[in-house]
Amino acid sequence: MVTDRRGHRLSSHPIMVAAGRDADVTANDLYALLPELERFHARFGRFFPRSESRSWSLKYLFGLTLPIERKNVENIAEQVGAPPRKLQEFLSDSPWDGEGCIDELQRFVGELMGASNGVLILDETGFPKKGIWSAGVARQYSGTLGRVDNCQVGVFLNYATAHGHTLVDRRLYVPEKWFGLEWEARRERASLPGDLRFRTKIELGAEMLEAAKNRTHLRYQWVTGDALYGDSHDLRQAVEEQDKWYCFEVSSTAEVWSREPNWQVPESGKVGRPRTRKLPSADSPAAMTVAGLTATLPEAEWIRHRVTEGSKGPREYEFCRVRVIEKRHKQPGSWGWMMVRRPVGCRDPKEFKHYLSNAPETVALPEMAWVGCLRWTIEQDFELAKGELGLDHYEVTKYRGWHHHVTLAMLALAFLKSVQRRWGEKWHGRLGAGSTPTPGDRPASRGVDTGAHHRLVGASAAPKAGGSGLPPRAMAA
Repeated sequence: MVTDRRGHRLSSHPIMVAAGRDADVTANDLYALLPELERFHARFGRFFPRSESRSWSLKYLFGLTLPIERKNVENIAEQVGAPPRKLQEFLSDSPWDGEGCIDELQRFVGELMGASNGVLILDETGFPKKGIWSAGVARQYSGTLGRVDNCQVGVFLNYATAHGHTLVDRRLYVPEKWFGLEWEARRERASLPGDLRFRTKIELGAEMLEAAKNRTHLRYQWVTGDALYGDSHDLRQAVEEQDKWYCFEVSSTAEVWSREPNWQVPESGKVGRPRTRKLPSADSPAAMTVAGLTATLPEAEWIRHRVTEGSKGPREYEFCRVRVIEKRHKQPGSWGWMMVRRPVGCRDPKEFKHYLSNAPETVALPEMAWVGCLRWTIEQDFELAKGELGLDHYEVTKYRGWHHHVTLAMLALAFLKSVQRRWGEKWHGRLGAGSTPTPGDRPASRGVDTGAHHRLVGASAAPKAGGSGLPPRAMAA
């Protein structure tokens, strides 16, 4: 709890909540953070062209970190001594550079948490709304709500390494119906940019991956996400073209070959154009669904593995993997991995999670399992940003306003993580995303992976790379 000089309880502070522990911290400790917040904010000062907007941005950033229940403009304005109307105009209409802030945010996160085996994680979250005028609002499915409801949906990019995890980019998903003639009044009221065009969530995710690659501030080797993103052949191809590895969850109906398919260009006839497209020959094996292939895997080959220890205890699953060729756009792709995860002792295929990865044969199962299970980091960052930093407390309706508020909430989250890092060391706490394994040092066979049986729970989950693996507890929850 937070206490005053006499030890009286003041309120629960986001830093304390995010730290995942009960700690006695004085008000002086929190006020001592103000100079550090000002130094952090100074990194972004050049993206606010006027001194007034720089002042409002610092006040708003500070307000997001305060222990107040509802962090909308009116409540923040009251706490930081700002006129509500001015703060509202700053969010909704002021032309400050949100993309510049994201660029500098990624630079900061790269300095704070960067590692060569970093992982970029794609996911979305919903923001329930009651009205019809907020940019992108519509009756649509939200995984956050678990149903179709009136809401906005944001697509986010997360970064995770041994040193922590946080949100590093965002896009507001605007449903296709918003671009019809009958929605013109809503577009105008929400101030959608005139050149904005419909983009799917997959396309928004690909944009953020491409932007992160071009910015070069975040070192990463892996990309992961749930089946919404993993089922996209184009997105998997885009990651591969970046010379990165993916480990995406896919639907149970995704198709693969477990042995080389025999596809050839048929002989051309005497008339007509020469044939160039390969087709399956008569003896070519048929593709199988990943669920069908999983059913053929020997029970003895499943390996129990602890991927991390979170605030709710150890995360243990059973894994099995096999070398496969993906079926991409109805044709054979390149060799990769199919990995399957199931709860310990579970035999119900409905509970299985299937993954496809383009990682080379030398990558060991513990590393791939760690990556495939990292979606919990972005889910925890959503929870922290919403519950403690007001990510979903906004009442702005304009397209620019959404991006401005969310950007500042992401900055507040990154600042919080940096404070956690220092205070976590003070408390001997641990930051990170779980136990990170080192890449394997020997080739795996093209068949079932049987080389990791020594990595059973009870032994060390994996050797530590360079003397520092991902620690068991994620204080940066």
